[in-house]
Amino acid sequence: MDRALKIIGLPVDNGGCGNYRVYQPFETLKRFTIHDTHVIEKDKDDMVAVAKALEVADVIVGRPGSEVGVYKLLEMPQYAGKKWVMDIDDNIEYISPYSNHYQEYGTEDFYDAYSKKWIWRNGQGEFDVEKNKARVTSHIDSLKRANLVTVSTPMLARYAKRYNKNVAILPNCINFERWWKLNLRPNKQLRVVWAGGSSHYEDWYSIAEPLNELMRKYQFKLIMVGHQFPGLIDADNRHLLEVQDWTPFKGYSYRLMCMAGDIALVPLADLPFNYYKSSVKWYEMSAMGLPSVVSNISPYCEDIKDGVTAMGYRTKKQFYQKLESLIKCPQLRSRIGNAANKWVKDNRDAVFCAKYWIKAYSSLLTN
Repeated sequence: MDRALKIIGLPVDNGGCGNYRVYQPFETLKRFTIHDTHVIEKDKDDMVAVAKALEVADVIVGRPGSEVGVYKLLEMPQYAGKKWVMDIDDNIEYISPYSNHYQEYGTEDFYDAYSKKWIWRNGQGEFDVEKNKARVTSHIDSLKRANLVTVSTPMLARYAKRYNKNVAILPNCINFERWWKLNLRPNKQLRVVWAGGSSHYEDWYSIAEPLNELMRKYQFKLIMVGHQFPGLIDADNRHLLEVQDWTPFKGYSYRLMCMAGDIALVPLADLPFNYYKSSVKWYEMSAMGLPSVVSNISPYCEDIKDGVTAMGYRTKKQFYQKLESLIKCPQLRSRIGNAANKWVKDNRDAVFCAKYWIKAYSSLLTN
């Protein structure tokens, strides 16, 4: 299709998901292609102008939670027949009870055998099983009714195709205007970096034992950016822990680069929910040229080459060995970091990957 598309995104969160899935690709399309994009922002936009723009839009893109509004919109005569895209980057049907998002999508009470207490009980706090079941049902219905479902990985595409045959893979990408390879002097005290949200408790729990052993042995700094899990760090190692809060997404890359890391950790517990995630945390670390110790399960095992672009592990013993090898060998850190940086530039540059978005959206108007 040669003509410019008019693409409107419904309101999304301004965190990592909303930016990687909507704001960043829309910005890239607008800057580097002929296509026109806009993400609706209720507190900034003139809603009269938005209503008119929706009338001439070719494609409307929504994220989970927007489906009820879309249903109402498409019932209006002026919007009938509009092409609707639903974008997802998680499989909420496998949501972990250790994730804070279980409050929104969990459909059963959960008793934690380790702490010997109820973490989720229907009616306690804001946890409502019936509302959550309705929310999950609405989400699945949106996948069925959308003209196109876009996802971040092949694994997630297989899940989405249970409900909709029209699925396109649009990988999370890196804007290299905001990420670049670090060129720093070696740190006197090695700095090991991790970044992520509150849903990663199980991932950290899976490496806590060997990580504490290595901290005790090599006395490196451990930097947690975003959410913190200090309870998993032994008391005698906590003086080595440095924590940094979240920053708005547009400043996130600069904050992470300022951490001046030597090695990155990208742990992922071997759980079904995690298989449907993307490798974006490894992309971020690789964009800075950091060598990563990465859980060698889906999605990372599909992207990394163990010993070449990352140090992959599956067991606690392997984690210990892989991280120790990077700690002890600066040359290995450099080689792995350089190879990872090249891979992510060759395969996940946001400008290069813009063509995937255009191909997916254009297919709706040619079929």
